[in-house]
Amino acid sequence: MLILTIWVIPVLVFVLFAVRQRSQKEQGVESAERSLSIHKEQLARLDQLRDSGELSDVEYQSFRLEEEKALLADAETDRSSRGQVSQMSWVWVPLFTLAIFGGAWLTYNKIGAYPAVQVKEQFAQLASDANLSPEQVSKTLNDYQQLLEKTPEDIEGWFRLARMQMDMEAYPEALLSLNKVLAQLRLVEHEAEDESTILAYIGQVQATLGASELSLAAFEESLSYFQNDTALGLAGRLSFDLGKNEKAIEYWTRLKLNNLDADSQVIDEFIAEAKDRLLAQGIDYAVDEPIRIVVRVDLPAAWEGLSKDAALFVYARPIGSRMPLAVKRLAIRAQNVTVMLSDSDAMGPMAGISSQDVVEVTARVSLTGIANAQPGDWGTDAVEVSLNQVETNVELTINMP
Repeated sequence: MLILTIWVIPVLVFVLFAVRQRSQKEQGVESAERSLSIHKEQLARLDQLRDSGELSDVEYQSFRLEEEKALLADAETDRSSRGQVSQMSWVWVPLFTLAIFGGAWLTYNKIGAYPAVQVKEQFAQLASDANLSPEQVSKTLNDYQQLLEKTPEDIEGWFRLARMQMDMEAYPEALLSLNKVLAQLRLVEHEAEDESTILAYIGQVQATLGASELSLAAFEESLSYFQNDTALGLAGRLSFDLGKNEKAIEYWTRLKLNNLDADSQVIDEFIAEAKDRLLAQGIDYAVDEPIRIVVRVDLPAAWEGLSKDAALFVYARPIGSRMPLAVKRLAIRAQNVTVMLSDSDAMGPMAGISSQDVVEVTARVSLTGIANAQPGDWGTDAVEVSLNQVETNVELTINMP
C-alpha cells in the first residue's frame, strides 16, 4: 500500500497539472476566437455604414485601420494559443507517468524502505521454512549486514547479526560484527556488564578460530569489567592449554568461589590437574585464598512481581561511607540469594575489602536496574562485618518501603 501511494500521488499531481494547463490554454483559444469573430462583425458593420452614407471615406478608412490592427493582434494570439495547446499533447501524459513510476521505484529501491522490507521478508521466510538452503540463509545475513552498514549505531542489530552468524558458524564475520558492537557500545552510556559480555563473546569466537592468545586477552579484559562465570571458566581453560597453570588455578578458584551453591567437583579436578603440572615442574603451588564475605540475601515474597529490569545490588563499604569498596549486581531469579564479595568485585584498583579491618555490608533491590538509589527501591539495614578471617558469613533481609 505504501509503495502504491508513493507512485500514484505524483502521477495524479502531474495529470491534474496537465489537465489544468490544457484547460487554461483551451480557454485562451476560445477567447481569441471570439475576439476575431467580433472584429469581423465590426468590419462588416463599417462597410454597411459607409455604403449608407453615414460614414465619410476618411472616417471609414480610420475606423477600419483600427479594427484591422486589433484583428491582426488577436489573430496572432490565437495562433500562439493553438501552438501551446498542440505542444502539450496527451501523448506526454503516459510518458511522464512512466518516468515518474521509474523515478519513484529507483528512489524506493536505493534510498527508501525497500532493503528493510526485503530483509524482513527474508527473515519471515527463515522462520516459516525449515528447508531453506545454507546459501539462502547466508544471503539473508549478508543482506541484513548491508542494511546495518547504513545504520552503524544500531547496537542491538549488530549484536543480533553476530549471534546468528555464530549459530551459522560464520565466525570471522561474527567477530567483525561483535567488534562493531563493542566500538558502538563504547560511544554511549552503558553498564560495565554489557561491555564484559561482548568481550566474552569475542573471546569465545577467537577461541573457536584457534587464536588462543587473543581469546585469553579478550576474556581477561572482560573480567576486568565484570566477573562473568563463562569468562572465568574459559580463561582458566585457555591458560591451562597455554601452559599458564598458575593463572588457570586462579581463574578456576574464582569461578568456584563465585558459585558457592554449585557442585565444584569438576572445577576441583581441573585445579588438581593444574597443580600436578606445576608439581612436575618442581613447583608446590599453594592457592592464596582471598578474603571474602559470603552474603545470604532474603527477599520479600513479592519478588516474583518484579519487572525483568529489576536487579539486586550487594555492597561492602567503609563504615559510615556511601562509596562501595566492592559490589555485585545480580538478576533476581529466586527469593533467597547467596553471593560472595571479594577483591575481585572491587570498584577500582585502589578499592577492595582485603585492606580493611571492618566494613559494612548492605543490599538493595533497584526496581529499574539502575545502580544509583531511586525512590521506591527496596533496601536493608547495613550490617557491620569484621574481616579477621578468610571467610565471613552475613545474612541480610530486604524490606519493601
